[in-house]
Amino acid sequence: MAQDLEQQVAQLQQLQQQLNSITAQKQQLELQLREIERALEELEDIDEDVTVYKTVGGLLIEADPDKVVEELKERKDTLELRIKTLEKQEKRLQKQIETLQKKIQKMMQQQQGGGGSGGANAA
Repeated sequence: MAQDLEQQVAQLQQLQQQLNSITAQKQQLELQLREIERALEELEDIDEDVTVYKTVGGLLIEADPDKVVEELKERKDTLELRIKTLEKQEKRLQKQIETLQKKIQKMMQQQQGGGGSGGANAA
């Protein structure tokens, strides 16, 4: 029973690490999304005669503003889709963690109650 409990705790820790990783990825993508939204707002307000540049590697290259807007919108759509996917994974992991925490708590209570396989307190 103690070995099974240790395995469950190890699995819980692994799930929590996965959740932390997904949360960090999501936050990073949300930051990129906000930057793109700001860039799109700026591009909406520019005059037609203004020169627009975009970064390619370590270079700034002159670009057509309409094409830049199109590329940013595509990138925004991609980021929004990836964020939604990560949110689904996040919710799934949170449910798994919650279920496992309840299972571990029940196992610990059973161990403290004499290690029986379901006495009067079993629910």
